[in-house]
Amino acid sequence: MTADLMRMDVARHFSPNEIGKNLSKLWTARGCELETALSETGSVYICPLTSCPVRCPILLDDGCIYEEHAALTWLRSMGSPSSKWALRLGPLAEAVEAFLQHCNAGGYCVSEQMEQAMGEAEMPGTPWLRKIAILEASMEQAEKEAASIRHHSLETQALLQRLKKQTAKKKEEAALCLQRAFRSKQLWEKQQAAAVFLQRWWRNLRRGAKKPKRRRGKAQKKGSVKPAEEPAQSSPPPVESVLELNKQHQQYARIEEKDKRAVLDFFLDQLMYDSTNFRILIVTSSDERAQGLRKVLQMSKAVQYPLVTMLKSDDESHRFKELPECAGIISEGRLRGNPDVSAANMMVNFDMPRSLDDYILRIQMVDPFVKVMSLPASPEEMGVIRQVEDKFGVVFRNMEGVARFKILQNRKALRNKLAATGSQRQKML
Repeated sequence: MTADLMRMDVARHFSPNEIGKNLSKLWTARGCELETALSETGSVYICPLTSCPVRCPILLDDGCIYEEHAALTWLRSMGSPSSKWALRLGPLAEAVEAFLQHCNAGGYCVSEQMEQAMGEAEMPGTPWLRKIAILEASMEQAEKEAASIRHHSLETQALLQRLKKQTAKKKEEAALCLQRAFRSKQLWEKQQAAAVFLQRWWRNLRRGAKKPKRRRGKAQKKGSVKPAEEPAQSSPPPVESVLELNKQHQQYARIEEKDKRAVLDFFLDQLMYDSTNFRILIVTSSDERAQGLRKVLQMSKAVQYPLVTMLKSDDESHRFKELPECAGIISEGRLRGNPDVSAANMMVNFDMPRSLDDYILRIQMVDPFVKVMSLPASPEEMGVIRQVEDKFGVVFRNMEGVARFKILQNRKALRNKLAATGSQRQKML
């Protein structure tokens, strides 16, 4: 039978973490050697029993380090000692130092190895031949390491140069790619601007080509005597003279009466950015409504062009015709007086006409091919829209979704403004 081996497990009585923590109170590693550790105040560890530095440290199972002789004497003096296990820390420190020295060649740099060899050579009691051998071996190892370092340094420098060249090449390619992208963007923007210009030019050309000519009657032919005109106002042209409408630009947005001004403000704001050379005619049901609307639009930030109110004299009609970009406000009663509003290329029915004939009359006063935006607020006014669609075979574009979105935005902005004003007042109070 084989004899049982004696096994010693230090971890049964002292945890490795506790041993390492207490070793760090006494020693610290410098290279492959252990030196006496100093506290933050610059003092060494003091034994709690002797109040002197520890020479033969011993660790008891209470977790404290004592002087070995003093600790054993103190334990013997007690009848039943509380500590039954003690661990000498000196041999553990020597084992750690030996481990560091054996790992010196693979884990420490040449300067540390040379420093260790010099320290060993300077130790008293070392034979002279041993000192010389230690220093020669250290110098030989240092020369080998220096040659290896020079070789690797040259390789590293060559690799660094290649990487720098590749980086410069990549930067140059990226700059050229960015330059091409920027030029492509500029070219695309120019093409878009040219396309918009050509589209507007084509629209204006079509509008001018499709505008109906005023034919002369029998009494107005060349060579005939023109009869004297009477001072009375001329009657509007009959309904049957309108044969077709601009089918692509008939729009409407059914909203409530209180939201008409907000939707009109949004429409005029978009018009300023999307169109040029526009003369928009806004038709109301009465002169009072026209005056009130003018006051509102004068305070609006969306209207950055002149406002013309054509209610009393023909001077305003001439001014509306001469301005390159403007908005004219006219009542239905004034429009029936046959003013010269033929220069308008857009019309907004702020107040809807009461019947199909009134709608056609408004179109006749301007141009059958004018762009029209109507704002109906009741089922009866929507009925007028349906009558126009049935008579002329057109389909009005429904802008109600866009209008309601703008209305919700305005209400949300108003709520935020009121909330901010209320919070400011509370802070002031």
